[in-house]
Amino acid sequence: MIERLKNKFGVNEPIFTSEILEEMKEYSRARVFQLLKKAEEEEKIIKFDNGIYYIPTQTRYGLSLISVEQVVQKKFIANNDLVYGIYGGLQLKQNFMLTMQVASTIEVITNNETMFVREIELKNRKIILRKSRLPITKENVNAYTILELFSNIDIKEYLNNSMVQNEVFKFIKENEIKSKDVYKLVGFFPAKTTRNIMESGIINEFA
Repeated sequence: MIERLKNKFGVNEPIFTSEILEEMKEYSRARVFQLLKKAEEEEKIIKFDNGIYYIPTQTRYGLSLISVEQVVQKKFIANNDLVYGIYGGLQLKQNFMLTMQVASTIEVITNNETMFVREIELKNRKIILRKSRLPITKENVNAYTILELFSNIDIKEYLNNSMVQNEVFKFIKENEIKSKDVYKLVGFFPAKTTRNIMESGIINEFA
């Protein structure tokens, strides 16, 4: 089982119980949990939290660890080529140099949440989950990110901060965001978002 999981998911990566059951579907659920328990006892697999495992490697300090951020990334943001969320709150602002404050709470906007907003805890870290305004995909994630940023921005602060403006311009150029990509999504965001975008002048930066 461990070799199969290692080949499928790699080491030091979150593996969810649902993924293990799917990979080992020729076995009964009870048998899979028996194998998991045995592998845990032998430290071939580590239970990170309820429903979350990983295959560790040996380091000079003992068995390797994975982070809450790794779990959040896979569960709520993206996995391989599949994209279904973005970071929000302070993390989003930090990505664009709007703040240097380090967020103790992780906030994400994701398709994988049915409630408008919900708080959970993972390894004593608070995580705020927000339901996405529309399905986030690999194709629209960059336009969605810009719209989400300008939904929660102080436009005067933005206009007075050339460093932030440069970060926004760079993000637009590097990801080749087109005006049509933004127009497709803007109707799902509050009127404030459109006003901020028009006042910011970034409309001229879109391809």
